Amino acid sequence: MKLNYRKIYSLVWALIGMMVLHACKIEGDNLHLEQIPEPNFEVVDLTKGKVRLINTTNAPSIAQWTVVSTGQKLTGDTVDVNLIFAGQYEVELSIVAQGGMASVKKQVMVDENDPEACEDTRALGFIASCDQKTWRLNPDAGALKVGPSPDNGEWWSSGVADIQGRSCEFNDEYTFAFNAEGTFDYDNKGDFFADGYLGNKTTGCEPAGNLSGDQQLWNSGTFSFSVTEGSGVKKLGQLRLVGKGAHIGVKKAHNGGEVETGPVNDFVLYDILEMQKNVDGKGYDILKVAVNVGGDTWWTFTLRSF
Repeated sequence: MKLNYRKIYSLVWALIGMMVLHACKIEGDNLHLEQIPEPNFEVVDLTKGKVRLINTTNAPSIAQWTVVSTGQKLTGDTVDVNLIFAGQYEVELSIVAQGGMASVKKQVMVDENDPEACEDTRALGFIASCDQKTWRLNPDAGALKVGPSPDNGEWWSSGVADIQGRSCEFNDEYTFAFNAEGTFDYDNKGDFFADGYLGNKTTGCEPAGNLSGDQQLWNSGTFSFSVTEGSGVKKLGQLRLVGKGAHIGVKKAHNGGEVETGPVNDFVLYDILEMQKNVDGKGYDILKVAVNVGGDTWWTFTLRSF
């Protein structure tokens, strides 16, 4: 008997179609999507630069907050935010609920400055004082480290010889101003350490004019910064440098990676690891910060006040 393969194939595909339709059939009469939620929130003034944000969305939801003006990010139905300076801040609430995702932005007013913000027991006060404060890489071994965890130099750590060998890196100045704008000034003193990837890609010092293309964004400039207290791996806070090219220490290190051709993000977020006041009675302070560049890889930078 001669088989009609065309009819057999048609029958097989018909059976497959019936199976797929049956598998996709929605069982039950009560299965439906919820309406898209309408996100909303209330603001409670806690005085001294602190406000409480309360999620009042009309459905059970997961709330994520962003203070657009400072870059702070928080999660939870009720969160307290430290907004240090009097003024207007833009806050965004993003929620996830059964009906989908949605967001809303509001302007939040802060009536008075936090009077204790510039005390050196607070992260911002330690970094910027009550006026401004300048930092350089600490002229000692271990000022730059890279390893599998924060403050770990297992893979590489600068030595005493690098203080002179990388003198054009150790003379860089990072100045933080205590003001509502969060002014951050970076001054490379007209030179930089090429480190095999900058300028002419030597392993020595080169003039700032050798920076080309997007690498020029790593040149001296004025940017901004913000400090979030109580966050980070050590719960001492986090330092956010805002502006393409803003950085501390190794230029290529950014959140989630290392890029040698120029900065890729508009900010770099550093975890504060250590804040030592008047070290050994010598009149200077030590600030240690670290950035996770992906996975378990961390760059750590130790700064000294001047």
